[in-house]
Amino acid sequence: MSLKPHILFVVPDGVGIKNYLYSDVLKHLIRANAKISIWSPLPESVFDEVKTLHNIAIGYQSLVLKKEPLLTRFYREATTYARLLRNTALKNNPTILSNWNLPKGNFKLKLLYKAAMQMGTYLSKDYKRILHYETKSRDGWSAKVISEYIKDLETLQPTSIFITHQRVASLMPICIAAQRLGITVHTVIFSWDNVPKARLCVMADQYLVWSAWMKNEMHDYYPEIEASKIKLVGTPQFDFYLDKTKILERNKFAEQYGLDPKKHWVCFSGDDIRTSPYDADFLMDVGVALSEYQDDIQVIFRRCPADFSARYDAVLQRYNSLIKSVDPLWHVAKGGNWTGNVSKYEDVAMQVNLAYHCKTVINLGSTMAHDFSMYNKPCLYLNYNPCTTSDWNVETIYNYQHFRTMTGLDAVGWIPSKDHIAAVVLKAIGQPETIAVDRKAWRDVVVRQPIEDNSILIANTLL
Repeated sequence: MSLKPHILFVVPDGVGIKNYLYSDVLKHLIRANAKISIWSPLPESVFDEVKTLHNIAIGYQSLVLKKEPLLTRFYREATTYARLLRNTALKNNPTILSNWNLPKGNFKLKLLYKAAMQMGTYLSKDYKRILHYETKSRDGWSAKVISEYIKDLETLQPTSIFITHQRVASLMPICIAAQRLGITVHTVIFSWDNVPKARLCVMADQYLVWSAWMKNEMHDYYPEIEASKIKLVGTPQFDFYLDKTKILERNKFAEQYGLDPKKHWVCFSGDDIRTSPYDADFLMDVGVALSEYQDDIQVIFRRCPADFSARYDAVLQRYNSLIKSVDPLWHVAKGGNWTGNVSKYEDVAMQVNLAYHCKTVINLGSTMAHDFSMYNKPCLYLNYNPCTTSDWNVETIYNYQHFRTMTGLDAVGWIPSKDHIAAVVLKAIGQPETIAVDRKAWRDVVVRQPIEDNSILIANTLL
């Protein structure tokens, strides 16, 4: 094995590019004279901006993800359901089980999931059963697939592997191959809400977590993982807000996106259609509530990068003098598969400037609350049901386990009904110091502090 550090980034989707390859993690690796390679199912061209940004050559290899064997998939889904049942009981939080969703349309797949539920119920009665069948799931990968990855790794000779999130089950044979070769595998937990969801689909030597809260969660949900394997290193996705060179002068930013610099800007941050199926109704309510203030207020609508649907078109057309849509600057994959969506580097600067220049952000339970807190701006959470339905309600959203991080804190401004929108927004604009006073304290629970050290901690862990 080469003595020179050689880090292999396994990047299963586009989010890993923005959060890890655009951040300062690579800068610190480069300073340590590390060689960088990438395996990814994404085309090589999407990494061109990474090469240009850091002025480095990157070894690239197309990664064709192998299909899980049927029995491997069955055992994995059964143990996932078993863990969700266990986690629900462990935290006395029934919303955890809402992370289990039966597939629609595919009869055979639905049958597999129902069988997995039956078996998972049995496994949940004894934690040793869960661990045993997770081992059986891993053992189901063929020797041929693993040997192919062993051969590839022997050729590449990385000193360590970094998987940019833990949710892709087809990466497991890479982990097994690396383990047999003695190559250290690191993975990050994708987001602040992921640990209770029982989607730890890869086996790593080091699990990189955002915060002490998340580290404690790992101990609770995965007691078999040794404490020394769980590394508190933070996340680099908030680094960008510390870079003052990304901030544009207000008039220039306004000119770039067709905004009125004389008005107070309020950001409405959209969610994906699964999290917030009535997001367009929320935006309509905002339009109705703030239309009489449009001489002084402009709403900037930033849609979720996973949702370029037409569901907002009617409200954007109706309130075109109040609401200005500023779309995320992403390469959008064909076929609507969000995992293929990749942020352009210029989108980072856009998001930084939205947080810097807007007075507040409105959304449904988004991490944008933490983005805006980087500039000490309050976030307003929508907290009412725009319509009556048995399929979805806002109460479930805010009972999700990760929102327990705000217990005892005045973390956000709450909008309890559409009739309160105008008053809460005006308060956030005129008296921001009186609303969500613990916004920074909440962020400090969710993300390790100081934030400026996180990238170098991650890089040093990989080295």
